[in-house]
Amino acid sequence: MHAIYKIEQLAAASWPSYIQKRIGKWLLRANFGVTKRANSVWTSADMPEGDYQKEIEHFYKSSGLPVCIQISDASPEGLDDALADSGYEKIDECFQMTASCCDMLERTFDNSRFTYKWEQEPSSLWIDDFIRLEEFSQERHCGYSSIFKRMQPCKTFLTMYDQGSLTAVGTSSVIDGYGGLSNVVVAKEHRGKGAGTQVIRALTEWSMNNGAKYMYLQVMKENSAAVSLYEKIGFSPISEHHYRIKKEDG
Repeated sequence: MHAIYKIEQLAAASWPSYIQKRIGKWLLRANFGVTKRANSVWTSADMPEGDYQKEIEHFYKSSGLPVCIQISDASPEGLDDALADSGYEKIDECFQMTASCCDMLERTFDNSRFTYKWEQEPSSLWIDDFIRLEEFSQERHCGYSSIFKRMQPCKTFLTMYDQGSLTAVGTSSVIDGYGGLSNVVVAKEHRGKGAGTQVIRALTEWSMNNGAKYMYLQVMKENSAAVSLYEKIGFSPISEHHYRIKKEDG
């Protein structure tokens, strides 16, 4: 269980919201509505005192955001059932997966056909490319910029090319010997050619060079293709989490 708590703490630290407010050991997070992780309550710690539901609901309603709570294997026992009984709907089941850097590099090989651009702080163009590859709305630019700016300083934003053609992007940030992978997305026209494995390998090498021994990532359980790829290159699930969203009255 200690390892699960550790990964949950690192995952929260590596994805900082514009507003972060403590409620006991829990963390209320708001970030312009961009990403559920950054706009939900982190609950991987002891239950706070008092009427936590009332305080949480006031925080999100006053922020103009849905009331959203992240539930992990490290959350207090009984919390998920209590929220279900209070009318919170379960959505977006995810795996937390981890891998040894050395094991991952042994299972993959360096493909010299790709070239790379590395940025410690993402340019506006990098964010635009990421949003376009994900087919997200351009309105999300500000929200992502806020998160990336607040990430701890040992971070990199990678753009990968194949013969000059934009192929993939991805991010890694290293905290306490762990590299956290995020924003990994491959252009549609380059999928199925090993680009996903290669961008993860490149980010893992960078993370090792910056003190990481292990990597971790989050992936939707329903994304079976991604889960299979990650398992093939050395990742395995360490825990699960999902979100509970308050159903709107009426």
